[in-house]
Amino acid sequence: MKKNLFILLIVAIFMASCNSAKYYYKNGEYHMATIEAVKKIRKKPTHEKAIEVLKKSYPLANDIELSRIKFLKQQGTPDVWDEVFVLYSRLKDRQDFVKTVLPVQYPGGTINFTMVDYDQEILNAKKNAAEYFYAHGQQLLEKNDRFAAREAFYEFQQVKRYYKDYRDVDKLMLQAREMGISHVFVTVEDNTIFKLPNSFKKSLVPQDLTPLNTEWVMFGDEPKDKFYHYRTSIKLNNIVISPAQVSEKQYTETKEIQDGWDYVLDANGNVMKDSLGNDLKTPKIKTISCIVTETSQRREVSLAGVVTYTDITTNQVIKEVPIIAEHFFENIWALANGDFAALPDRVLELMKNKPISIPLDFDMIFAAGDVLKGVVKQALLDHRRVPR
Repeated sequence: MKKNLFILLIVAIFMASCNSAKYYYKNGEYHMATIEAVKKIRKKPTHEKAIEVLKKSYPLANDIELSRIKFLKQQGTPDVWDEVFVLYSRLKDRQDFVKTVLPVQYPGGTINFTMVDYDQEILNAKKNAAEYFYAHGQQLLEKNDRFAAREAFYEFQQVKRYYKDYRDVDKLMLQAREMGISHVFVTVEDNTIFKLPNSFKKSLVPQDLTPLNTEWVMFGDEPKDKFYHYRTSIKLNNIVISPAQVSEKQYTETKEIQDGWDYVLDANGNVMKDSLGNDLKTPKIKTISCIVTETSQRREVSLAGVVTYTDITTNQVIKEVPIIAEHFFENIWALANGDFAALPDRVLELMKNKPISIPLDFDMIFAAGDVLKGVVKQALLDHRRVPR
């Protein structure tokens, strides 16, 4: 069954390939119909169906594009020349492609389309399009607006698409680039009851801010003399530290172990023998125990805040992202009294531990700060496109 389906699929693909030129023609895609027809004629110059499609589709494709060009020129606006250039280039490329199979001989006669020189029209359209993009880019720059400057940059890119060296377009692109950049200043605010040192606050800002940059947005952490458009504030609003907790629990670990042997006696009190004459005996089991005193030291801290994005020109908050980081301190050790052979591996490991000093407030805060650095970095990365 699978083999039959595979064969049918291959046949369907083959039939679709054979009929693609006709398919495009029926759907009014005369350019593609022409291209596919030429491909088939190249492989088989007597391909009657492909010749028939070429005969009809090529003139229609030309007529449609020439009509569009005529309309655009009559429209008279300078922004049409890019499309005019594309259309003339398409006419030329298609003509060059069709030329590779001309003349085409078929039972009804010969196909030998008249060739048209489109070069001058292409050059004129190219020149006019470049002039339009250059002039429009200049107009956008004169608005002295960073978003308009970005549009100007793209217009100058269009000029470069036509001419690598065009007047002072490279200088204007650089100017548009500088004008279009949004600068974002990253800062840290301590709104907690603690007086956090500057070194701690500074450590929350990623050392390398370049991964946050997008095409038109650059992040920095030192204002200097630069004007910033946005402020990204890492605000610490609340720090909750639990009191030091020391708890103790006592329990007994027990274990059954072998303690010698007991002989197996018969009804008369005599030691029983096995088939080889050896005394029968069974292991003697006894229970051993050990009293364990387990002590735990615990403390936890939580840092909570928000990353706020503010438009400096309007002083409007445009985004707030909650952030939180937690750190837990825990130390557990154990003392034992009794037969240590009764102790499981977990307790034996705990007996290796010793009591230590429980971290002070700032020790806990700094430990949670290490966690918060990662949280802040990810929040900044996830929302780096908020400033625009």
